[in-house]
Amino acid sequence: MDVINVAFPFTLPSKDRKIPLKERIELAAIFSLAELTRDKGGGLISKKPAETTLFISKVCYPLWFIPWKRRTLIFDGFNMNSHTISFDIFPDTNIFVQEMKGSSSKLETYSAFLSHNLDYFKKISGRGRKVIKGLIMDSNLMEDLFSLFRRAKRIKESLEKIPLPLIMDQSAVKNSIKELQNFERALEEDVKRLNRIAEILMKTTQRHVEAVTAEIEKIKKQSEIKIGNLMSRIAKKTEETRKAYDKKIVKVTRDANQKIQELSEEHAKLQASRDHLKNYVEQCKNEISAAQDKKDKKQEEYWRQELGSSRRRFLEIGKRLKEIEKKIKEISSSRDLEISRLKSEYASKTEEYMTEVRKIEAAYEAKIKISHEATESLERLTSQIVGQINKLIETRNLALKDLRELGYPVYKRKATLAYMPFFLVCYGRDLEKRYVIFPPSVANTMDGVSKIKSALLPYAVRSMLQEYSLSITNLLNGFVKLINQDSIFEDKIFKMCMKSNLLKHKTFRENVERGLRDLAKEGWLSKEELQTLTSRLEEIGR
Repeated sequence: MDVINVAFPFTLPSKDRKIPLKERIELAAIFSLAELTRDKGGGLISKKPAETTLFISKVCYPLWFIPWKRRTLIFDGFNMNSHTISFDIFPDTNIFVQEMKGSSSKLETYSAFLSHNLDYFKKISGRGRKVIKGLIMDSNLMEDLFSLFRRAKRIKESLEKIPLPLIMDQSAVKNSIKELQNFERALEEDVKRLNRIAEILMKTTQRHVEAVTAEIEKIKKQSEIKIGNLMSRIAKKTEETRKAYDKKIVKVTRDANQKIQELSEEHAKLQASRDHLKNYVEQCKNEISAAQDKKDKKQEEYWRQELGSSRRRFLEIGKRLKEIEKKIKEISSSRDLEISRLKSEYASKTEEYMTEVRKIEAAYEAKIKISHEATESLERLTSQIVGQINKLIETRNLALKDLRELGYPVYKRKATLAYMPFFLVCYGRDLEKRYVIFPPSVANTMDGVSKIKSALLPYAVRSMLQEYSLSITNLLNGFVKLINQDSIFEDKIFKMCMKSNLLKHKTFRENVERGLRDLAKEGWLSKEELQTLTSRLEEIGR
């Protein structure tokens, strides 16, 4: 990839200073601060020797600015930073697909497969970690680095001219980008695979549902044909049975009605005789009274005999009338019961004729119920599994979104290798070394700081350079920490910085001397402080 080289400024003017700091003033300020930081030794009990300034070197911290998804990734050239992407590990989809293919042809095996794998996608298998070497993701650091990036100047110097090794070179950056791209493709493939599985599940379920629906329709038509043919035969047989039972009912009704008619006629005759006897009894009573009046014993006896026989006959007729009425009721009741029995028998026989129809209907309904339950179960199980898959897809899409939003939300079309300058100072005492960094800073003016504070404190120059960014300072302090922890790295840095030691260069000392006078003019140094620093500079130059 084509790479543009740029350099960040070391100092930025404050709002009060407005114009950039001259290089000699910048160097003089660093020299002054380096001297102020150097331990001068001493002590009441055990006097320590003063530290020696082994080197002051202006070095550059390499930073890669790489375009990514309309954003920019920042890579640490010293590979002291890294970014870990955590992600869910999903269940093995290949196993699920193989089982699904092997069981999807038949409804029973497919249903058993869904039931067995109902929770297959419910839980993740674990958590994975993808470490992207060198990637800086601290939001404050990215913001501050881009703030400096906007003030960077394009340079022609190659990497070999920079006095620090580039641990994360172009090849390493390419590898990190490739890892991100491969990871993105893996996440996209997960989404595609899960979508494909969900689609296959829904299509397979739909195919089985349609097959069951078609089978139901087939069973329905077959049942309708069977029932139709059977009903034709039943209708004919039912009609024959109805006619036979109608004849029986007519005969029972006719025989009963005939008996009732005969009894009714007898009842009418007896009732007429009874009425006649009733009148005759009254007549007998009257005749007896008349005979008594006439004192005709013979006539009285005759009518008394007539009265007695008439009363006996009256009672006999009444008894017979009751017997006839009872008999008529019995015949009517018997007739009605027989008719009811015949009708019930007819209904029972017609119902027997419908038994086969009921069996066909019951078998059809049972098959329909089982089929509906099977399809409902398929759809329910499929819906649950697809719902779980959709949640995993949502998780992957969120991971993709986070991946594509890595870096800083400013797009750079070309890869850029930026060099962020800072001063590295090494002090030595006996066999010990101490490293101090002076990070990119904001250059103040005396008007921009408290004059009262500067008047009370010696070396007001301390307030001249103010660190530009705490996050950048922390990054550079991490560089010093790496030097202290890795002896091989320290040896390499020490040798390189000794070669580029500014203290060895006459031009540097001359610039610092002029710069110190400029600092004194601005009020950052007193006459005594100027004299002390100048003397120290001359001492170093001897």
